[in-house]
Amino acid sequence: MEQKGFDGNFLIGILLIFGILIWFNTTQIPSQEYNNQVEFEQNDIVVNDSQKKSNNIIPDSEQDLEKNEINDSELEFYELSNELLKVVVSNKGGAIHEVILKDYYTYDSLDLKLVDDLDFNFSFFLKKQKINSSELVFHNLLQSENKISLKFQDPDSNSVIFTYELLPNSYQLKFYVSTTETSSYIEPEKLIWSQKINQFEKNLDNERNTTTINYSLNNKSSKQLSLMKDADKIIEAPIWIAHKQQFFSTIISSENIFQSAIINSMKPSHDEYVKHLTSEFLIDYDSKKNNYVFDLFFVPNKYSLLSSFNKGFESLVPLGWGIFGWVNKYLVIPMFNFLENFGLNYGIIILLIAFVIKMILFLPTKSSYLSMAKMRVLKPEIDAINEKIEDPIKRQQAHMNLYRKTGVSPLGGCLPMLLQLPILIALFRFFPASIELRQQPFLWADDLSSYDSILELGFSIPLYGDHISLFALLMTLATALQMMYSNQMSSSNAQMPQMKYVMYTMPVIFLFVMNNYSSALSYYYFLANIMTFAQQAWIRRSIDDEKLYNMLQANKSKPIKKSKFQQRLEDLSRQNQKR
Repeated sequence: MEQKGFDGNFLIGILLIFGILIWFNTTQIPSQEYNNQVEFEQNDIVVNDSQKKSNNIIPDSEQDLEKNEINDSELEFYELSNELLKVVVSNKGGAIHEVILKDYYTYDSLDLKLVDDLDFNFSFFLKKQKINSSELVFHNLLQSENKISLKFQDPDSNSVIFTYELLPNSYQLKFYVSTTETSSYIEPEKLIWSQKINQFEKNLDNERNTTTINYSLNNKSSKQLSLMKDADKIIEAPIWIAHKQQFFSTIISSENIFQSAIINSMKPSHDEYVKHLTSEFLIDYDSKKNNYVFDLFFVPNKYSLLSSFNKGFESLVPLGWGIFGWVNKYLVIPMFNFLENFGLNYGIIILLIAFVIKMILFLPTKSSYLSMAKMRVLKPEIDAINEKIEDPIKRQQAHMNLYRKTGVSPLGGCLPMLLQLPILIALFRFFPASIELRQQPFLWADDLSSYDSILELGFSIPLYGDHISLFALLMTLATALQMMYSNQMSSSNAQMPQMKYVMYTMPVIFLFVMNNYSSALSYYYFLANIMTFAQQAWIRRSIDDEKLYNMLQANKSKPIKKSKFQQRLEDLSRQNQKR
């Protein structure tokens, strides 16, 4: 009685999974308050005669300003440091020169400079002239281990002070701007933050496709520019803007100071850097206080850390929208964090997550394969109906009548599989975005957040890559094994013999797709397929086809319970026949 063939419901499930995976991949992350006026004690201000002579003089025109350059010998750098960050500030423009995250390194074991070669400029209007901070030389007023103040003053004693304060054991840097007006008003115009993003990860293409600019209008969520192409946008009244990379972000935040912002993301035509991100903020002029406070965050994209700021930064971690994000937030992340507390290797943590999830999905899985078994044992009767009735509509009605009498649902094998899709898609988003897996080794993989390579080909195969990922290969083999076994459990479909070729091509497609993905994701899918195969084998042994067939035949003698909707349809059908 057992027949072999390919189950259309199973194919639909696989195609849905694959299609959604591709769609998701191509479309879709307290300190002391600053006083109203920065005050400096006279004893803290140390400016000698030579410094006074070198103070910049406001020129008569913007053309003269451009000539105000600083020699390399005059460059001075000041370092702020805490347990997590090292920030270097330059006297040229009073700008941030570089920011280093102490606990992280690049894929080739270099210091991770989240900010390097920053194009920083704060422009002002003094009288009728525009002044760019990038063209000025600032002088050190006050410096400690985690705080520095830099000042520019013109001959008329109009001054601008930049103060940077690095909070203890934090990724947050406070940036204060204060102005002192004597002979004329000083009106801020724009803050420009432009940087070429350096490569930190092994897979440049993947890092580039996850680098963009996010912006928030409400401190609860954020939107982003396109990941795949160059883009720019004008944002009205943003609260914060983030230059987001695959695992790290630079965030510029301020309450009620930004009138608008122009953001731009541009992909270079070469591989010298990842992307060029630029944010240009229009500043709201404060004529009463002349003080402006900005919060700068140089953070790893760790969900729990970003959530702790209560500003919606956690939206920088791409967990997926709707139900997919909920699965990650309320199931996967809590389970991952719980297991992480035991100090286990991350490969073991992924194994345990796969086991728990397969146990959660066991009942839907069992229901699916039991429905497939019912369809399989009814196959001879279905074939008999097909041979007897030629009219397609009457044939379909006869099929549904048989299903109704035996208590079989034709969608019973597909719907339980659809229930598993939110978890599959959620994990497809979770593993590649988890910084916890970054540079974590397991077996032959040296970085679970990137692809594992057992062989470098020395040339690139289109859509595949220039290496062989063993986890992707194992996942492909496990997928083929699981699909073939599912095919044996399902009813045959003689009318669609071409489907057997699809069964063998689908794993190959997965191989091409997953070869450059996170090895943690391929490893999880490999485990999930092996566990699914084991569950199928156990379920198959527990099902007696003869007893199942006898049970279905016994159902034919039972009265058929009709729903009100079904009864109405039958009544309408009878009325139409009488007419």
